[in-house]
Amino acid sequence: MAFVLIFSQTPKVAFINMDRVYKEYIDLKDAKEQVMRYKATLELKRDSLKRKIDSLRKEFEKQWPMLTDAERILRQREIENYEKQLDSISADIIRKVEAKSREIMSPYIKKLRETVEKIARNMGYEIVLDVSNAVWYDPKHDITPLVLDELNKAYKGVEFLQKKVIVFPFREEDDQAFSYALGDTLMNYIFDVFNQSTRFRVYDKNAAKMLISSRGLTKRTITEKDVYNMAQTLGTDIYVFGSVSYKSDLVSFTITIYDAKTGEPYKVNGTPLTQTLNNIQMGLNLSNAIRTVATDMRNRYVQSLTGQ
Repeated sequence: MAFVLIFSQTPKVAFINMDRVYKEYIDLKDAKEQVMRYKATLELKRDSLKRKIDSLRKEFEKQWPMLTDAERILRQREIENYEKQLDSISADIIRKVEAKSREIMSPYIKKLRETVEKIARNMGYEIVLDVSNAVWYDPKHDITPLVLDELNKAYKGVEFLQKKVIVFPFREEDDQAFSYALGDTLMNYIFDVFNQSTRFRVYDKNAAKMLISSRGLTKRTITEKDVYNMAQTLGTDIYVFGSVSYKSDLVSFTITIYDAKTGEPYKVNGTPLTQTLNNIQMGLNLSNAIRTVATDMRNRYVQSLTGQ
């Protein structure tokens, strides 16, 4: 009798897949993207200083045989001072990003907790555990779909309109563009632009890189025909590709949105969705230029879908 009494008082437990919630809670996903964009802006200054240190080190090693002992000491101290600045900037970035993350994401984390609590209480559950902490659980007690439905209810009905898109690393036209990995830089910024919109299902950036590598291609050798074939393999609706060059400390690039069915630039009112920008300074000017152009092209594409 005592055993039955104890068993009947055992709390009713529900389970939730928090990893899935973090990935599929749309507002939280957008908040994470805001934090990442903020971090990228802060890292521009750090990366610029890091390139300067690398350049000083290469020059120092090259000139070493021609320098006196006193000159070597001065050069070494100069580099060490810059390295201390780099460490300080890196630590400051960590502090600022953590603060910004709390500021931006806290409201959504709070909403998530409140939603889990509301659903659990309504269903008579007293405890909710993450599935990662369970050796085994009965799926009928998994409230993850209910929580996501509640959190994303403002977006219901949008999924069937989503267009599948993959953004490829851009072809690097010269050694300078290659050394600064500008093909990846453009891909990352454009990926962020498309990933912000609920109208798109964006393939992971690593998927494009892995496809390129698996075919023995590089960002110096990849062609429009190559990306067309890869996009068809994935079954995307559209894909984004282009080229980038870096000469005289200025960046030039071309962005094009392609129709995956034809491999031709997607047209809006007969005009191809392609744009070229020349002679942009590295740093914030470049990131702003990429985001602005990509956002405009993305919006024009979305507007062309009206009535589909």
